[in-house]
Amino acid sequence: MKRAVAYIGVWLAATTAAVTLSWLGVRDVIRGAVFEPPDAIPLVQPGTTAPPPPPTTTEPSPEPSPTTVDTPTPKRTPTPSRTADAGDVRTYEAKGGKVVLSVHAGGAKLVSATPRPGYTVQTWDQAVGWLRVEFTAGQHGSSVIATWHDHPTSVQTIEY
Repeated sequence: MKRAVAYIGVWLAATTAAVTLSWLGVRDVIRGAVFEPPDAIPLVQPGTTAPPPPPTTTEPSPEPSPTTVDTPTPKRTPTPSRTADAGDVRTYEAKGGKVVLSVHAGGAKLVSATPRPGYTVQTWDQAVGWLRVEFTAGQHGSSVIATWHDHPTSVQTIEY
């Protein structure tokens, strides 16, 4: 009987050691995948420029500087332009923050997501047919969702 208790003790110690070593090996991976807050997306990603806001007065606008994005003039010829594929850059304001999307009929691309103070941001933009930006602060939050699967692109803002 003493021998059986000794074997059980050795088995229990070996099992505990194996479980502990396994946990030490995977805890950082699990912690990184589940518990770390998402990184904020930069206001403007490299290589992307947003067009300037429209003037608010009736004064003539100044000549564009070399860093200004020119707005293409509509043409009757089907010549593709460099900005035609970029879509229409639009800003969506939510209680939790601001989202800038490049929207076109067949989809949307995230340009930036900026949370307001006290909010965190999480994005899902690798999916086919939709993207989502969510701002959260405790139990309150805002989501900006763009969808384009089997229909033209539509964007909605949801507050909760």
